[in-house]
Amino acid sequence: LLRGGMAVKGEREPLVDVIKGEEEIRVVAEVPGVAKEELKVTADENTVTIESITGEQRYRKRIDLPDTVDPKTAKSTYKNGILEVSFKKRSKGSSGVQINIE
Repeated sequence: LLRGGMAVKGEREPLVDVIKGEEEIRVVAEVPGVAKEELKVTADENTVTIESITGEQRYRKRIDLPDTVDPKTAKSTYKNGILEVSFKKRSKGSSGVQINIE
């Protein structure tokens, strides 16, 4: 127990921006001091979780997405401490599949 009432937290939350476009959603996170190999990004249709699993700086944040996305379309880049992940929005059943009649 530390005196003075301040606790040391091992993980920090990265600064995150969620940019909603017409066709896609982009998540931009600042994770300075972390190597690309130390980052782990997981996603489902509604959330993205960003965490650094090793290294001196520890980050972890779960981000709720404003729309449903297709996690299989995820693309990610990491440069100079900025992680960017983009997803295509999942169509809400508007584009059906044509079925051939035999």
